[in-house]
This record gives sequence, C-alpha cells and structure tokens, in this order.
Amino acid sequence: MHRLTSAFLLGGAVLLTSYINAPAAPTPAPTPVSPAEMAAIDAMKPLIEEVVQQTERLKARLTPVPAEPVASRNPFGFGNRTRTTPSTPDAEATPEPAAVIEAAPAIAWPTLVALLTGKGEASTLSAVLALGDTVEILTTGVTVGGFEVREITATSVELVHVASSSTTRLTLR
Repeated sequence: MHRLTSAFLLGGAVLLTSYINAPAAPTPAPTPVSPAEMAAIDAMKPLIEEVVQQTERLKARLTPVPAEPVASRNPFGFGNRTRTTPSTPDAEATPEPAAVIEAAPAIAWPTLVALLTGKGEASTLSAVLALGDTVEILTTGVTVGGFEVREITATSVELVHVASSSTTRLTLR
C-alpha cells in the first residue's frame, strides 16, 4: 500500500510540473518581411553610417584624462616637507630655572555636623564632626585625625591642626 501511494504522488507531481511548465498557446509563425520594409531599412543605412561616424569624431575630440600617478609607499616619509636648519638656543636668552618651593597642601578641615548637650546640671557640650567618610562625637581636649578640639560653644567649635598649629572656628549654619 505504501508503494502505491508513493507512485501516485510521484505521478501527480510529474503531471502538475508538466502542466505548469507547458506553454499556454502555440508560438506564432514568424511573419515574412515585405519588400517595402526592406527598402525602408536599406534607405536608413546611410543615416546609420553617418551617426556612427559622428560618434567616432566626438570620441576623438575628447581630451584624454591624465592618468593618476602611481603612488609609492615610503614608510619613513610623511609627505613633502622642506628641511629647516635647527636653530641653536641663545645661552643669554634662557634664564636659569628658579627653584620652585611648593606650598604645603591645603588642610582638609572637618565639617561641623551638630552640637550636642547632655541632660542634667553638669551638662557638657559635644561636637559631631565629619572627617572624610567618618563621623566622630568629640568633647573639649580630644584629638582625632590630627585635629584637637580646643573649645566648644553653643554655636561653634574651635579646632587646632596639630601638625601646623593653625586654628579655625567651625560654626553651625
């Protein structure tokens, strides 16, 4: 049964392909050329020859385009440059370089974040300072990060940089 089905399918495919590829109508027979048409073609020959001669004359009149120069590769040359003579520097014109004394880097002072008071009769003031990425709670006389807390008031803190002995007052904003 399986072979019979395959044979029918193959036969149907062949018939369908031949039907699709067959021409729809027979091709017509070529029509003969009449003597009047041949005479018209012969009359056009001198005109065709004249057109061919004109195109040849026009091609000859065209100026030939100059060919591009052949580029040669020079890995050591970077274009056409004129050579200049190197100038010698004047010994009198150039002064001696002065010794540069670098100033000490600016001090990065901490930032006053808050002021705290304790409860009770003997309340002490504490300052909350931001030193870079850290936050410190300090009282008077404490040294942290190279800074000493000298005085804490209700609105400000006085700090001393231990290494340079410079003083600044940080106030709340």
